[in-house]
Amino acid sequence: MKKKIYVLLGSLFFAIGLIGYYMPILPGTIFMIIAAYFFMHSSDKLYRKITSNPYYGDPIKQYIENHIISIKAKILILSSMWIATITTVYITPPLVISFFYGIVLNFKIIGVVLAFIGTVVILRAKNR
Repeated sequence: MKKKIYVLLGSLFFAIGLIGYYMPILPGTIFMIIAAYFFMHSSDKLYRKITSNPYYGDPIKQYIENHIISIKAKILILSSMWIATITTVYITPPLVISFFYGIVLNFKIIGVVLAFIGTVVILRAKNR
């Protein structure tokens, strides 16, 4: 049952990743990495298929198996992530949700915090 759920999740993330390669706002590679992770634990055939693709297979395989991202890819990832984050912070109106006991969520701040977490993850990966 677990393998079937992993194949289903891998297929879902694979589809989102494919869409991401054609849509400028949606990142494709991260969804392909997630799909490969699920396929790695459920279907060797699908894992090999995703990591042997001539267009996107090698970076995905390098990240999953060796935790390596090339310097060029790091620069591209970080610059596009921060351009999108800064643009979003300045263009969108503040969306603040207040909860009980005075807990306030500001979604601009959450976006910047997530970008910082993404930056740490990218910079911690080894260089090729």
